[in-house]
Amino acid sequence: MRCFVALGLEDGPAEALREWLDWARAEFPELAVTPAENLHLTLAFLGAIDADQVEAAGGAVRSVADGRAPWGLRWAAPGVFPSASRPRVLWLGVDGGEALVAAHRALAEALATAGLPVEDRAFRPHLTLARVRRGDISRERYREIMAHLETLPEVGPSTVVSLVLYESRLGGGPAVHVPVVTVRLDA
Repeated sequence: MRCFVALGLEDGPAEALREWLDWARAEFPELAVTPAENLHLTLAFLGAIDADQVEAAGGAVRSVADGRAPWGLRWAAPGVFPSASRPRVLWLGVDGGEALVAAHRALAEALATAGLPVEDRAFRPHLTLARVRRGDISRERYREIMAHLETLPEVGPSTVVSLVLYESRLGGGPAVHVPVVTVRLDA
């Protein structure tokens, strides 16, 4: 199973971004635009793991959620990876404060303790809006893509209400994200 752990959000950004995402999909075929229903803020990407590892990941999610209170986050300015001159990923920034950093750190420790893979790179919380498909894209087209990113609507604050272990099913279009374990925050 291909899995990741993400935040479960109340008042998430999907509705505020749906029209922008639909327009980007229609206007920019060189972008693989994230469907609104797939928007998520990843805490940890696990990759392909077996059934025993899925069970261990669920345990890690439960342990991190236990005693953790819901918290608010604010959506920040959009950006791109790796650079504005050759963007590969378009994203919306997030400010989740120390609560987000602490949840990520606790999850990474719980996953590592359970013997699961943990990414080495620095945690840069963001909401992926689109990825640039492979192929030749002119500088002018990159500028048009960046200009469209600047039209992103403002998104109201969200509340983190759960931690979710998802299976990501690939093939024949956008991935389908299926919740495997959902643990409500309630401290």
